[in-house]
Amino acid sequence: MAIAMGLLMFEAITVFSPSSSLIVSWQRSTKANIHGFMIAASMCAAIAGFIVIYYNKELNNKEHFTTWHGTMGLITFVWACVQCTGGVLLKYNWLISSWKIRLADMKLYHATAGLCAFTFVSVTIVLALFSDWFNSVAMGTTWWGAFATLGCLSLMVMQQITTAYLPQSRIIKPKPITSKQDKRKERKKQK
Repeated sequence: MAIAMGLLMFEAITVFSPSSSLIVSWQRSTKANIHGFMIAASMCAAIAGFIVIYYNKELNNKEHFTTWHGTMGLITFVWACVQCTGGVLLKYNWLISSWKIRLADMKLYHATAGLCAFTFVSVTIVLALFSDWFNSVAMGTTWWGAFATLGCLSLMVMQQITTAYLPQSRIIKPKPITSKQDKRKERKKQK
């Protein structure tokens, strides 16, 4: 699950980033296809991981979703499935053309929901860092290294999405001073 959500999903999101993508110069449509393939691989790995975890709990007669990590993992998994459905509808937007939603708005909703999905992934992995198993395997520097790495990944995704989709503020330029009197007044103000 960590490889599916932490690595493949992260790489699929950063395909569009101008600062951290390996394919910066490629066309956006090609990047969108690569994004879709990587998300599909991520979801296949997540489904396989979910099945293995569920089956292992059944074999050992343990209850499901009893920890915060398990509960948040289920929420993340469901959210990612819904997000993938939204991505498919965005890719094939003619399927929902009767809904009268602009393509730009759909992209914004998809990016925002993707940011939420990656935030859920990050929270789920942080909760896994507090598990008994991880604490018995990783101590001290390893634990903090895993935590710091996850924080950096999350900040990179947040920065990329907010930079790409939030409206940019406009800088209001002052009007140029044209008359000699205005120039003199401006010099006096500066003194």
